[in-house]
Amino acid sequence: MNSEASKSFIIPPIANTAVAKWSYFSLIFSVFYFFNVIANFEAYSVANLAVIAFIYLTFIALFILITRANEGKAALLILLVILLSGMGAYFTPGTSALFGYAAFFSGFYFSKSQGLILFLANIVTQFLAAYIFNYWSPFFLGPTLVISSSLFVYGVFSQKEFVFNAEQDEKNQQIEQISTIAERERIARDMHDLLGHTLSSLALKSELSQKLMEKKQFEMAAQEIGEVASLARSCLSEVRHAVSGLKQTGLSAKIISLGKELDAMNFNVTTDIQYKKLDAKTESALIMIFKEATTNILKHSNGNEVHFAIKQTDDDLKVTISDNGTVSNIKIGNGLQGIKSRVEELDGTFYCNKNKENQNFTLSINLKNDVNRDGLVQ
Repeated sequence: MNSEASKSFIIPPIANTAVAKWSYFSLIFSVFYFFNVIANFEAYSVANLAVIAFIYLTFIALFILITRANEGKAALLILLVILLSGMGAYFTPGTSALFGYAAFFSGFYFSKSQGLILFLANIVTQFLAAYIFNYWSPFFLGPTLVISSSLFVYGVFSQKEFVFNAEQDEKNQQIEQISTIAERERIARDMHDLLGHTLSSLALKSELSQKLMEKKQFEMAAQEIGEVASLARSCLSEVRHAVSGLKQTGLSAKIISLGKELDAMNFNVTTDIQYKKLDAKTESALIMIFKEATTNILKHSNGNEVHFAIKQTDDDLKVTISDNGTVSNIKIGNGLQGIKSRVEELDGTFYCNKNKENQNFTLSINLKNDVNRDGLVQ
């Protein structure tokens, strides 16, 4: 656990955070490693070029392993990058471009004291490489010291941002949980008051109608039985009205939660949610469908925009989930197959397509809205 950064959060592998995309994108700057080789290509033998290529491929492999490593393994891998960069300077001064990556990881994964130790080891290695391989030149030490220092500071602030967002997410989850509990308690109180009063009235009227039947006052007994039926229907309507608020909060809250999850991964999320009342089975299925669709987007989409839409009319319910990632071929995998099965259980229609012009992906669902799937006509 990173004690100085937070006592509540363990810094996870970068691959599991919102920093992942930018970390992989930063590899484009590692091409500076080859600039000296390109500028002095004729001075390098085939054997030297092979070693230089091997060093770079080894660096890429270590980079990927670090992004997927926990704090313990990351320290050893970072030291290997530092060592590789220092020893690789024997073949090309271009390794000055690689020290900065080790500095960033040192700042991100560890507490200030631990990260500073790794950063100092990085700096010492740079000076040793300059001394041993005679690179006492501002063109070697200047850029590598500036870049390493800047990236170390950036790693520290990236860690602080992650911890802050993690703490905010935890607080939001606690607030959502407290709100859910409070809503359930409200529903429980409403059910107690509503059903307690109504059931008492039903019992009294049923007993009264029985006594009237025994006295052969059938007309008055029939009137009381009619009132019992009317009271039961009224009670059913009030119960459904009381729980509808809780049901809608479930789906709405889930869509908000999924939107935050996508936003954390740099997706711009827009919503158009318009529905009044859903039965429990439909709402439960839609929650799972939105969750599965979001998982697919996070795993497979290369876009940056997502749109969630629900439109309910008197006749049907239309759900649309789309993103602007490019799709060449649509394959029905486990995720889409699961969504399809849930839609079929609701007697709805499901299809997914891509835009012919921009290849964007859209998932569309249509459900009939005339019958309550709890068995009651709406």
